[in-house]
Amino acid sequence: MRTKQVLKVLGIILGLIVVAIGGFMAYGYYMFKTSLIPENEPFQHASHYIDPNTALLNQDFKVCNENYILQYYNTPEMPYPNGKNNFRTYIKSNYVNKNYSDSGYLNIRFIINCEGNVGRFVIHENDLNLEPHPFNEDLKNQLFRLTSEAEGWKPTYLRDENRDAYMYVSYRIEHGEITEIIP
Repeated sequence: MRTKQVLKVLGIILGLIVVAIGGFMAYGYYMFKTSLIPENEPFQHASHYIDPNTALLNQDFKVCNENYILQYYNTPEMPYPNGKNNFRTYIKSNYVNKNYSDSGYLNIRFIINCEGNVGRFVIHENDLNLEPHPFNEDLKNQLFRLTSEAEGWKPTYLRDENRDAYMYVSYRIEHGEITEIIP
């Protein structure tokens, strides 16, 4: 009689453990396979995608492979013309602060194609708290012009081939002065 009670208790405990494990697995399946999938696939592109129909300076710009555009950081060498220090020197020596009072981040995103040409520019303007905030048009146009006209951008080199890549330059501006160029 005592053996039946022990087996009954062990059976109940094992049954509860099996039910708990099954419930945990079902919850995990639901979370990772069902609940996190956006309904009707609302996202057509990755977050770094630049729409060629709305991008600036896209008229004659061609990418080498529309379906395979990498990020600039896929290779160890930064794609700046003549290195980041020379790019910084080029920007700072050509930028003129015309008594601008703007502070924030002016972010310029674009594509460097496999030939080293740049195009498909997008500009994002934020204050120092990263909230959307418009910059003085002249300041914005000046930095856009300097960035887009810089010569010598390097394409991303991966698997023995030059590739198209997304790139961005973020200017930290305080009271009209460039204090940092990122990345």
